[in-house]
Amino acid sequence: MSKVLRITLEVSVLTIIAFASSGLVLSAYASPVMGRGSGHCSDLYQGRWTFDWDFTFGTILSIINVSLAAVLLTVYIGIYRRTGTQFNLILIIMALTMLCYSIVANPLVSAVLGYEASGLGPFFILPDIFALAALSALLYLSLKY
Repeated sequence: MSKVLRITLEVSVLTIIAFASSGLVLSAYASPVMGRGSGHCSDLYQGRWTFDWDFTFGTILSIINVSLAAVLLTVYIGIYRRTGTQFNLILIIMALTMLCYSIVANPLVSAVLGYEASGLGPFFILPDIFALAALSALLYLSLKY
C-alpha cells in the first residue's frame, strides 16, 4: 500500500471515530428542548444546550484538526525513528501542541465541562480554519518529501 493511501486511510478512520464519539456525546447530553444554558454543569444533565451552526461547524473542524494532528504526529515520529535528527523533535513537539490545541478548542469539550461559547459567531471558528490550513499544508509537505 502506498504511503499517501495509508495516510489517507488513517485520517479517514480517525475522522470517522471522532465523529462517532462526538455524536455519542451529543446524543447522550442533548435533548429536543434546547435553550441556551447558563454555563453551569447542571445544565449539561438537564439538556438545555443550543447547538447553532457555528457550534456544529466548529466541532467538525476541531475533529478534523485532531485527526490531522494525530496523523502528522505519527508521521513525524516515524521520520524521527528513521533519521534521528533533532529538528524532527521540534516538529513532534509542534504536532503534539497542535493536537492538544485541537482537543481543547473543540466546542464539545467546553460544553461538557460546563462552559458556554463566547457568542462570537463566525469568528469563533476562524482559529480552527487557520489551524486546518496549517495542518493540511504540513501533512502535504511531509508526505511529499
